[in-house]
Amino acid sequence: MKLLVVSDLHAFTSDSRRGADGRKPLPPSFIDFSTPTRRKVEDPLIGLRDLFHEGLFGDIDLLIVAGDIGDKADPVAIRSAWAEIHEMAQSAKAKVFATCGNHDLDTRHKINKFDPRGFLRTLQPSFPISHLSQDDRSILEYWANNFTLIEDETYRILNINSCAFHGYGDEQNQELNHGRISDITLEAIEKALRKSHREYPSKHNICLIHHHIKPVSSDDFEDKSAIKGAEKLTDLLSTAELGEWLIIHGHRHRSNLFCAGGNTAPIVLSCASFAATRTGDEHNPCPNQFYVIHLDTQEPGRPSSVSGLIQTWNWTPTYGWMENNDILGGLPKSTGFGYRGRISDLADRIYDKTKSEIKINRRRLIEQFPEFLRLVPKDMKSLLYTLDQRGIVITYVGQEIEELVAPDV
Repeated sequence: MKLLVVSDLHAFTSDSRRGADGRKPLPPSFIDFSTPTRRKVEDPLIGLRDLFHEGLFGDIDLLIVAGDIGDKADPVAIRSAWAEIHEMAQSAKAKVFATCGNHDLDTRHKINKFDPRGFLRTLQPSFPISHLSQDDRSILEYWANNFTLIEDETYRILNINSCAFHGYGDEQNQELNHGRISDITLEAIEKALRKSHREYPSKHNICLIHHHIKPVSSDDFEDKSAIKGAEKLTDLLSTAELGEWLIIHGHRHRSNLFCAGGNTAPIVLSCASFAATRTGDEHNPCPNQFYVIHLDTQEPGRPSSVSGLIQTWNWTPTYGWMENNDILGGLPKSTGFGYRGRISDLADRIYDKTKSEIKINRRRLIEQFPEFLRLVPKDMKSLLYTLDQRGIVITYVGQEIEELVAPDV
């Protein structure tokens, strides 16, 4: 199963952002729908569209958008970007699943004085699931219950609206600064998941949400925008009888791929921004990225597992999207997830094999240890450090391992 994931486009129209003096503020992203000519080396969305039209991805099963299609609820930009996303999906025969980002809600009341969700509910194709009609039960559930569960024969998608309480509560302004999943919502999610998994255990489990589940703080910045209720969500999706889960989120524009806890905990893909500039976020080291995820086939009749490969595409202004390059600060050009064993045990086996064969090239390494490709970046770093400490010489082409050589050769 193949997914293409984008997040935090922050598309805008510069005309709508002029100040009282007629000047434009610094652009929030590289996608400006008021620009007369949009070129693929200047606009990431045009660049992605051209990649789709060139057929570089083949057929995509799901095109996933993890929120913040527009910037500051810009209605022209959101409507235009959503239409272009849908057009790309159609060209690849993909279904579109999006979730609401804080910048997608009209909490600034540009369009409607009392209903921040109203504009999104009028979008065509329908939002947040474009292949369904606006009055489909799943879309109504998303807005009414703050989540919906959508399934077909191969996948189960839990789509959560982490912006559901923006504009509500005793401290409305503070509520705008973070995501939230209420206890009532979590209880309803658990009930729905238990019923679904009991009937159909062998499906890909994907949780889509906008806000991040783990704060990204530093000495000079305290991150308070993570999801309230994230711990309970993670605990729920770590329950063995609900299968393994992949969580996909955006919001903080920092890319990461990690396991959220113990052996049955969710794998979390934290997405970089697809197109945002670093205006107001100058300390962010992450480049603009999108991701193509290849999920391993599930075994019929067995509880669902989560493993696969991720190809990362990086954006560089004036060059456009590039697949075969690594940029520091983001996810590597290729990585994986799903290995749940001890790193020291894998290191022992690779060490013994290298010592017996003197040298192992990359092809032979993957052939003998296919789980090598299912290590998240942090675990890969730990494995290579362990091998280095034991005297294995590791050679690279770029940032990709070329060969392992035994000690004293």
